[in-house]
Amino acid sequence: MKISIKWLNDYVDVNVPIETLSQRLTMAGLEVEKIEKVGGDTVFELEITPNRPDCLNMLGLARETSAILNVSFNPPKINPVAYPKKKCDITIDDNEGCLGYIGALVENVNIGKTPKDMLARLNALGLRSINNIVDITNFVLLETGQPLHAFDYDKLAGGKIVVRRASKGEKIVTIDDVERELDPSILVIADAERPVAIAGVMGGKETEVTASTKNILLESAYFDPILIRRASRKLGLSTDSSYRFERGVDKEMVDTGSVRALGLILELAQGAVLARSMTGALKTKKSLKKILISLDEINHHIGAKLNTAKCRTILKKLGFSVQSDDRNHFKIQPPPFREDIKGKPDIVEEIIRIIGYDNLPLTVPSIIMSNISVDPRRGKRDKIARNLCSQGLNEVITYTMINQAELDRARQHHLAGQKIQNPLTQDYEMMRPTLLPSLLSILRNNINKGQKNVQFFELGKIYLPKKEQETLGILLSGIKSIDWRDEKPQVIDYYDLKGIIENMFLDYHLDLKEVSFEISDEEYFCVGQRANIILKNKRIGVLGQIDEDILTDFGIKRTQAFFAQIDLETVYRYKTECVHFIPLPEYPSVQRDISLAVKKDLSAGKIMRTLREWGKTLDGMEIVSMRFIEKYEGEKIANDCRGYVFSLQYQSKKQTLRDDDVSCAHKKLCEKLVEHLSVIIR
Repeated sequence: MKISIKWLNDYVDVNVPIETLSQRLTMAGLEVEKIEKVGGDTVFELEITPNRPDCLNMLGLARETSAILNVSFNPPKINPVAYPKKKCDITIDDNEGCLGYIGALVENVNIGKTPKDMLARLNALGLRSINNIVDITNFVLLETGQPLHAFDYDKLAGGKIVVRRASKGEKIVTIDDVERELDPSILVIADAERPVAIAGVMGGKETEVTASTKNILLESAYFDPILIRRASRKLGLSTDSSYRFERGVDKEMVDTGSVRALGLILELAQGAVLARSMTGALKTKKSLKKILISLDEINHHIGAKLNTAKCRTILKKLGFSVQSDDRNHFKIQPPPFREDIKGKPDIVEEIIRIIGYDNLPLTVPSIIMSNISVDPRRGKRDKIARNLCSQGLNEVITYTMINQAELDRARQHHLAGQKIQNPLTQDYEMMRPTLLPSLLSILRNNINKGQKNVQFFELGKIYLPKKEQETLGILLSGIKSIDWRDEKPQVIDYYDLKGIIENMFLDYHLDLKEVSFEISDEEYFCVGQRANIILKNKRIGVLGQIDEDILTDFGIKRTQAFFAQIDLETVYRYKTECVHFIPLPEYPSVQRDISLAVKKDLSAGKIMRTLREWGKTLDGMEIVSMRFIEKYEGEKIANDCRGYVFSLQYQSKKQTLRDDDVSCAHKKLCEKLVEHLSVIIR
């Protein structure tokens, strides 16, 4: 927004140096970004915040200046215009898009040059002269903030105006000689046959005012800011008018701007007003809510001691209606052009910015020391992250928002994601209920950039219907490591992921006897390569090999990927084992292998849990460790069975075990397996 200091002096007496005015305006929230000389004038370029459309004109800035400098504000005198009883033919089809429309028909105007003083004002602010009618509409726009448009009335088919939505495929050639295609999301001003202007944005070429124009229809209206903003973005067309309509013009200025422009037209272009109509809801004035506040409240927030007169003076100069009583209580009515004023804090801000933040007394804030307890979960989270990093994984952070299509591709459409009411884009329409789509996107990006060996994890949140939950996600793919000592690269498999999780639990001091892995039915995992993670009889997560079709849907081909997701909220609540020293064993252990043929529905995990439990009841010894060696399926075993091999370590705390004793105990253990689990000893 540019302002002319010479023009500003028409309304207020700028009695301070230019540099001082610039500094005072900036401290009042109207940042002066640039100062330049244009002819014999000084022009400020200001950055106006979106909540202050009232300052997008010379009168608004003059009002602000009068309050800042404590000088009189003298707006131009607008003489009333005598209107005939005849009405213009104006119809509003879209009452939500156009709250009100004023049309005035002026006949026998003289199109000519613009007076030098008006032309100097326009040129200083970067506008070129077109003709006296168009220049008047631009002058009033810059002076009052109300956009106007003048049509050549004789070129309006049927001599009528219709405010409506464009039809699909309709086109208009705007005054910049560009043909633009319209659609029903765009509000237009039309005559009886076709659109003649894009409402609030730009007029049409066919009805513009030219040197041959004799009769004009002057438009002044209030259009819905959201509708104008969308039309401007869609068409890639921003104008001085759309810039103001997007932010919301003063409803009361619609009529005032029309009267101001008509007065100048009758003065500078002669002519006579033949008809005028005000259509819509503009006649209904809506007052803003009154705000009650005391002087003590104002001083408390400002940290200064102001008197009632000072506060009243500032607010009145800004256009507020102020009443006060003997107890220094104010009843304040915001002006209609300040819809951003909602409550007491806004009133305090108005006063403080006019005084100047730099003019407030300096005080040392009182600091009350308080003990902020550390969230114990943070230390636990960091411990898990350090362990995973020590195992060679990299931590990633992904967006917490995904879209429904990603959820469907991951075969997790049954999960209820939290929908976002006003998403920025369709890609981020919901809060994620799972980490899988996010991590698969990261895997795809890495593979596309040539990095096929990835091992990463994320400690993030998922969002369930009634809560948000801190969750761990792990994803592995490719080769474990490249080492010259290996005969061939080792490809990551299901057991690598399982081992990482077990090592993490060990480092977290969880009792692995309370952790088990049971067959899962999650459909996004491959059959036989999927498991539920059970902690103390409660399911806390899943792990497995991701189904090939899902990888293909995410654009990941010829790759195996393994994924795990663990509910950390449950892990945090679990009471971990205390770390204590275990004396080194004094007596050697004895190893025995056991080879079994079992039904395919009997998992190795269940067998190991059973052996571990029975191993506590052996006489004079116990099973101190157990390893799963191999699984076998083939010709030497029945079709409905599979072979398992386990290695058991027997040890005693009191004596060296004899081979006969170990063999006897091992035989009893095998017999119990046959009896209770129906296995076959191979």
